[in-house]
Amino acid sequence: MTIQETLKKEIDILPNETLYIVRDFLLFQKYRSILETDDTTYLNSIPGMADSIKEGIETPLENCVPLSRVWQDV
Repeated sequence: MTIQETLKKEIDILPNETLYIVRDFLLFQKYRSILETDDTTYLNSIPGMADSIKEGIETPLENCVPLSRVWQDV
């Protein structure tokens, strides 16, 4: 039996509240490399993000959209 088959068998007998914990742990493991990456490295890995940030820095505040128009519950 493979490790995947063994895990599936164990998962099938777990109660729902435990399954939520297992799911969260699996997602943490899946995205751990992103979580451990520093912000600069992460943002530079997104195509166009660095240029977008630089453009935003150079934009005068009077040309910016108020946060309340972008994020309604602020």
